[in-house]
Amino acid sequence: MSQEVSCATKDSDLEVAPTEAKKPKLDCPDTAEVTNNDTCSTEVKEESEKVMTDPLSYTRGTEFTSEIFKIQIHNLPRFGFGDLKKRLKMLGLKPNKIKSPDRQSVCYICFRNEEERDNALVKLNGHLWKNHKLEAKVAAPVADPYLQKQRQLKDNGSNNVAQTEKMKEMSAQEAEERLRGNVCPLWNMAYSEQLQQKTDKVKAVLRKVARDDFVHLMFRNIKTQFEGMACELLPIEPSPETSEYRNKNEFTVGYGLDGKTVVVGFRYGLYKEGITAVGDASNLGLAMPKAIPVIKSFTEFVTRSRWTPYLQHAGTGNWQTLTVRTFRTGDVMAMIDFVPRELDPNETEEARASLKEFYTSGEGRNVEIKSFYFRVFSKKGSNSSPDVQLLFGEKHVFESLLGMRFRISPEAFFQVNTPATEKLYSLITSWCKASPATTVLDVCCGTGTIGLSMAKNVKEVIGIEMCAQAVEDAKENAAINGVANTKYYCKKVEDVIQPILTSLYSSNLQDVVAVVDPPRAGLHKDVIRTLRRCESIQRLVYVSCNPEIAQGNFVDLIRPETVRHKGSPFTLEKAVPVDLFPGTKHCELVLLFTRGNQRSSSITTAADPKDHKHQLSTDEGEIHRSSEDQVNSQKSSDIKNEKMFDDVESLGCSENIAKIEGDPQRLSGDVTAADEKDQMPSCDIGANRSETA
Repeated sequence: MSQEVSCATKDSDLEVAPTEAKKPKLDCPDTAEVTNNDTCSTEVKEESEKVMTDPLSYTRGTEFTSEIFKIQIHNLPRFGFGDLKKRLKMLGLKPNKIKSPDRQSVCYICFRNEEERDNALVKLNGHLWKNHKLEAKVAAPVADPYLQKQRQLKDNGSNNVAQTEKMKEMSAQEAEERLRGNVCPLWNMAYSEQLQQKTDKVKAVLRKVARDDFVHLMFRNIKTQFEGMACELLPIEPSPETSEYRNKNEFTVGYGLDGKTVVVGFRYGLYKEGITAVGDASNLGLAMPKAIPVIKSFTEFVTRSRWTPYLQHAGTGNWQTLTVRTFRTGDVMAMIDFVPRELDPNETEEARASLKEFYTSGEGRNVEIKSFYFRVFSKKGSNSSPDVQLLFGEKHVFESLLGMRFRISPEAFFQVNTPATEKLYSLITSWCKASPATTVLDVCCGTGTIGLSMAKNVKEVIGIEMCAQAVEDAKENAAINGVANTKYYCKKVEDVIQPILTSLYSSNLQDVVAVVDPPRAGLHKDVIRTLRRCESIQRLVYVSCNPEIAQGNFVDLIRPETVRHKGSPFTLEKAVPVDLFPGTKHCELVLLFTRGNQRSSSITTAADPKDHKHQLSTDEGEIHRSSEDQVNSQKSSDIKNEKMFDDVESLGCSENIAKIEGDPQRLSGDVTAADEKDQMPSCDIGANRSETA
């Protein structure tokens, strides 16, 4: 049954239909001075249609986009994003985003304002790097994929009406099935078959690891032992819950198939394919039940609001994304993203006040929401990050996990499937084989959940996380649960890992276990090299939410020692998939790396000495591999700490992104396994944590 949305309007004079939303103005003489009254309206219509099919119209809007401050660099040597970022930092440059289409000779860099862009042009043009003289010049902004397709259709003498009309003719059941297919591609597959498909996907990754150029010689004598995989693969751990399991969802605020009815839910398809219609999410069985009243009440509010849903392609509207987090404790947190566009601060405050009134004294007052945040995006030319304001309620919500209580901030990462997360963390604890003498290094620790779940049974937990909110939550979580043996560092892992491990080494600690749970891009290569050099780490548990991208990390941990990869290599002992995302193609993969065991010795000796000697050189092949790994490891996509707000070309990216850049030009985080990838690899500055599926 589809969601029933009240279309009654208390203040009809304040309601703005999609077609009546503000459009770019076209100067027109006073009607008294016009001989043909139709001339002006015709010109206005033509100008409006021109804007609606202009792929670059977003660059002339009021909201911020770093695409207008972009440069391109040519004649680059083979590079990795890490190397390039270091180079830019050395030159005193502060990029907002880095992208590379061919991963080799050219890259695009966006800045936050004209001054920073011009400064970069001066410093980079003619700069000598690795015997390459760089060429830098201003680059054109990327085209909006939706409007670009509309322009192409128009130029070809066709339009998107046929597809739109066909979608409008769908029955309620057909529409719901299409929505399910986009949000949960495996929704119509038996759960046992879903698990098998995910297992097969993981097997393919582990086979690629075993065939990698830098390690394949290590596995030539044991190819049949693990079906060609790099290690033993244990049976996948199923999720205890397969429906209504997600404790966090990001709902797009938009219009339904008729283009008129306000809907808060998920898109029926990909933005770049020309689909902007939003479908009702309340019947998908994905979100936890307490999220549904929030969706329905907010739909009613927007329907009656004088401010309309945000439409990127039309350059109109303000209400963009509704994030709802629900937990087993009963706590509910909501956050709405608001894009001011041409509104002045007073009008934005009016919108904020109207929302607060609706939920505190209006028709939404009975909806259970413990904490509600109002996030305002910066306007064009602003260097500030989005302004996050507590609308009403408490600052934090709480979740229970493995008998412990955890505090969660609005932008802090927390796994989306709590019951399955308990299985995941129990598995990690088991594989760590920690004792009262063990020091646990919790890399990309988020709110501290993994380390804290082991803290009472080990000597010390050291957590590293770049999201300040998450670190504060981790410290508070330690206090709430009576844990006193923890330390947390709010830094990028690559910036602080070396001194931390040096300190551990100088303390002569013999039992150090590392647990790494990085964003989908994996760990920075500097972090991998540093972990290898710390011989005190004899066990390392790696939790990957995107093994296809992170497999370069796996190889670098086990490959023979080289000039660039010093330290005894680890052995990949075993791996197990853990399904945190039923209905989608994603799962977590837990891998155990050890040092100093028998299999490690036998594998290492299997390699030909002359081949090993060859790999000790830092030749062009390794540098090239480093470059490709870094580029591959930086794809995608999800908001501070878990979201990556690329500019317009990442419209349609899933919620799995890692840092807010203050740029509202994105597809409002539809939860979909059919993620719309960027048109080219990109590296958002500061990304350190993301959430999958």
